[in-house]
Amino acid sequence: MLNSLTYLSTRHLLALITVITAILVAACGGGDPDVRIRPVAGAGDGTPDPAGTADPNTTAEPTVDDQPVELPFAPANRVSGGLLVAEYLAGGLGDIEGCLPELVRDWELEPVAGLRCASADIDADGRDELVYAVSVPGDPAPPGDVWFFDDAESGYRLFTSARVLANEVLAGVNIEAVVDLTGDGSPEAVISNQTCDGERCSVGFVIASAHRGFAVEDLAPSDLVASSTEGLAFEDGSDDQLADLLVRRDADSEDPAAGPQRASTLVASWSGLRFRVDDEPDSPEFLIHLVEDADEAYRSGDLEAATDLYLQAAADISLRDWKAEQGQRAGRFELQPYSLFRAALAAQRQGDPATAMQLLERAFNDHTNSLHGQAAGIYVQALKDGNAASTACTASESYLKTLVSFYEEAWDYGFANPGHEIETLCR
Repeated sequence: MLNSLTYLSTRHLLALITVITAILVAACGGGDPDVRIRPVAGAGDGTPDPAGTADPNTTAEPTVDDQPVELPFAPANRVSGGLLVAEYLAGGLGDIEGCLPELVRDWELEPVAGLRCASADIDADGRDELVYAVSVPGDPAPPGDVWFFDDAESGYRLFTSARVLANEVLAGVNIEAVVDLTGDGSPEAVISNQTCDGERCSVGFVIASAHRGFAVEDLAPSDLVASSTEGLAFEDGSDDQLADLLVRRDADSEDPAAGPQRASTLVASWSGLRFRVDDEPDSPEFLIHLVEDADEAYRSGDLEAATDLYLQAAADISLRDWKAEQGQRAGRFELQPYSLFRAALAAQRQGDPATAMQLLERAFNDHTNSLHGQAAGIYVQALKDGNAASTACTASESYLKTLVSFYEEAWDYGFANPGHEIETLCR
């Protein structure tokens, strides 16, 4: 009996020693160094692997779910449903080449005037991303967004949207084009959107670009705003061998108080660091706008061009006279002598006093009954009396200041056109 107890105690002791030894070996880093302690899962949902097929010596890499995903029901806020669409795209059932017509149908998306979708390598990683426009019913402009999905290899991850890039809620959204505007070989997505105040709407833009080499960002300048996208074009409007964004800016004649207005073209061109916007007006339809072109050339120091434009304004009888059309005294009666006066000043500054004197006398003799004709006569007389040009200018200004209300009325062409101060006539 004693021997049996001794035998059992010895056997139990040996077993205990074996267990302790195994624990110590494990604690000291013994065994296979590639073994990692991790949960054993079957279908990836945390359930145990009953068949014991999981390999304990490998670590599973994350993979895109390649299981088919049916198009989900439209969420309450369809514009914010991009994540649901990303999962659907990754499931492989989406008609991407057809721009997801099933999404348009089942989610009841509004039609878009621009592109519904486009595939392009926006982030310059060598693989095409999917750019997709979504809009829902709304008045006066339907709320919308443009989703940017990563390439197929990345599981169509939703990585940004036009709303995120613009940092504001958007409406009336359209993908206008996917085109390289910065010359780096990767295209920008040009997206228009509407901002409405009552029934009046203006159009702004998002230029989604990865040009700076970081995340996609909006490079659109804040002054790139138009009344519509009619006539939108992508051409080299600045002669820099790069495509520019050209936006028509129509004359808005709805408010009579604005005065005569002039259509123009906004040219957004890449400067190497940012987009610059130049407003290039159409050829003048009204005489006042030709005079403004001459004034602009004069202020910029291009005196030769200013002289030519002033002389054209002094002689042109084909351009419309806005004041006459409003039933007022014809504006041509003051714009023509003003143009001769300013052409004389340009000649004077170019070192041609003879031509200057000739033009001043013409302004006075041909337009005696005008404010600017009388001012030109006073200027001429001061010069003939041996005074300096600055003294002659002061004399002309002093005369006009006695008739300031008439002078202001002569230059009142509505709030859309610049006014003229007496102090700017000859200085």
